[in-house]
Amino acid sequence: MNKGLAGLVLWTAIVYPSGFGLNMGQWLLRRTASCLLFFLLAAGLTVSPANKNIIVSLERKEIRDMDPSGLTLVFFLEIANSSRSSYSLSAYDYRVVVEGADYFALKTSLESPILVEKERTTRISLPLKITYPDLLERVPGAADVPKAACYVTGLLIFTDSRGRQETTPFAFSGDFPVFRELEVEVKPLAVKTLTIGGAEFTLSFSLRNGNNFELALGKLSYRFEVEGRTFAEGIIPGGKKIESQAELSFSLPLMLDFFEIGREVFDILQKPSAACLLSGDSWADSVWGQLKLSFAKKGDIQIIRAQ
Repeated sequence: MNKGLAGLVLWTAIVYPSGFGLNMGQWLLRRTASCLLFFLLAAGLTVSPANKNIIVSLERKEIRDMDPSGLTLVFFLEIANSSRSSYSLSAYDYRVVVEGADYFALKTSLESPILVEKERTTRISLPLKITYPDLLERVPGAADVPKAACYVTGLLIFTDSRGRQETTPFAFSGDFPVFRELEVEVKPLAVKTLTIGGAEFTLSFSLRNGNNFELALGKLSYRFEVEGRTFAEGIIPGGKKIESQAELSFSLPLMLDFFEIGREVFDILQKPSAACLLSGDSWADSVWGQLKLSFAKKGDIQIIRAQ
């Protein structure tokens, strides 16, 4: 545990079960009811704070562990207990709405209740694990936005030493980026020279960044196959950047030795087109931290004779 600010006790993380965003359909409510609940809570149309011993407020929010598969949106909460009795956070019940559609809901009792001392403020964290494949299946509209709006509404249930419960509602909002994989375009294979012993050609392709943030690429490893044969593989030095909604082009002059790769390649390069696979991976720095990138493009490539 980490120390809190001066005058605050230590904060404790609420640990969510792995895969809790899946198979929670029985807890999902109608979209309109979820949105209405959020706005009612946000507008203060709940029990007056003057009648509550425990008040929950949002301290801050963070995005952590983002990669092409998903991320964790963490809400850091402050729980102020103004009563002369200590309570324990014993259960919670909340639902998450993304882009106006129900994403998932969770209701659970804590095996180890979190102590909220009397006349003190306690900090907890509420992590929401977002997985992009699951999100896009449940909320297709998230695919069309650079940032997805997220609303979290629910109840924290506290119990004192005499078994009396106090239920405190909360409603918070946040947003998070929806990461888009690199788009790959393979240009025609330009054959410069072709002899019975080998060939010189240029492999050209581009990577497009469809995200609303820049990607600074590290070393990029690639592999280029034509009709099941490896024509080229290697590493492209890093230091290149792909701006938001922009593309970066690569042009690699390469050579083939038919005595090593096989004489059949001579016949392949005389065709107007051939089946190919271009794949690769890299690490990239971004405003959200370091991301592991992978790409693969399969299809037919046009073969032309370079002038």
